[in-house]
Amino acid sequence: MEPSSKWKKLTARVGYSAKTVMYVMLGAFILTSVVNTLNREKASQSHVFITLKQQPLGQVFLAILVVGLACYAFWRWLQIVITEKSNDDNIFVHFINKLFFFISGAFYLVAAYAGGKTLLEVRSSESSQDNEKRISEFLMQYEWGLLLVAAIGLCIIIFAIVQFKHAFTSDFLDKFSMSSLSVFVKRCIKITGRLGYTARGLVYSLVGCFFVIAALLSNPSEAGGLQKALEILMEQPFGPYLIAGVGVGFIMFGLYCALEARYRKVDE
Repeated sequence: MEPSSKWKKLTARVGYSAKTVMYVMLGAFILTSVVNTLNREKASQSHVFITLKQQPLGQVFLAILVVGLACYAFWRWLQIVITEKSNDDNIFVHFINKLFFFISGAFYLVAAYAGGKTLLEVRSSESSQDNEKRISEFLMQYEWGLLLVAAIGLCIIIFAIVQFKHAFTSDFLDKFSMSSLSVFVKRCIKITGRLGYTARGLVYSLVGCFFVIAALLSNPSEAGGLQKALEILMEQPFGPYLIAGVGVGFIMFGLYCALEARYRKVDE
């Protein structure tokens, strides 16, 4: 194996391992929020970092997680370069895939930055839900702001649709060399992937709608993230069961990321 290939594999494995920690802890917070409403505020990225830091050797583990998230961001950007257009994709689809890699990398780099701030005890008085409102408020100051907020919402909704597509078609199995895996591992990949992508699709579709509604009503307070999505789900019939399902789904996606870290094809 060439040195460059070794580094590429290591970067991807560390990155997917970091996603495992993030989603399993988020899923656990979401599940506990079913029992205690106050715990719903903990269903955020920042509380994952804070909780991890409070554990024995927490600073070491948080530092490893931050490095892992940074590695995943780098891996997504690396995919922009190494991913070639397949015969089945047109130029537009190929461009969209590369744009997704860039946005995904930027998202996880911001997550690594937030984790680094927690590690260095740089505190912020704003919650994650306040961040979405602040972004909307900032953009709506400009004439084109409403359109941009709406565009962000539509992009998130499209991303949610892609998650549902993955769950329905199980096309994520193409990321693995299925012929070389045992029946048990194949089943684990398919179950965790389908449940995980479904949960992500549900949450992202709600978040996207929040941004679109904020643009239509010219009201930045309508924007929101995971916490607001959980609040909306709780208000529905069988709300606690829906939230529990999302929590389980996030944990399943975390386990799916662990399987990616171990078995995903990287060289191809």
